[in-house]
Amino acid sequence: MNDTASDLGSRDSLRKTWQVISLWGLPAVVATIALVLADRRPALFLAASAALLVMGGACLVNAARCRRLHCYITGPYFLILALGALLAYGFAPNGEYHSRLWLLLALGVTPLLIWLPERLAGRKYLSALVCGEDRECR
Repeated sequence: MNDTASDLGSRDSLRKTWQVISLWGLPAVVATIALVLADRRPALFLAASAALLVMGGACLVNAARCRRLHCYITGPYFLILALGALLAYGFAPNGEYHSRLWLLLALGVTPLLIWLPERLAGRKYLSALVCGEDRECR
């Protein structure tokens, strides 16, 4: 099955504004606020974990639907961060400051993980045909 980039793009959740906001925008805001405030209420690590789980699951579904390159990286990445937030909740009395700091720093790296793989590969979709002006596809 050789899908072109336009075929794959039509299935991309990132093309629909309401999906971007509901599956990645709002959960990112919730996770960030929860991690910032988790020193006062360690249970907020659970909210951050749930938000990161939503983001990771949405990335994996999008990777399966349209083979968006960065979703193959950010999906597992968000799931690992969700696990980290869950573990931080379990160890909250002993080291929540360092847990929060590392999770916030890791969340801050996310834009680079979204932008860089697609720039290095020169395409947005994995296994998409890339056709040049001479109509030769690779």
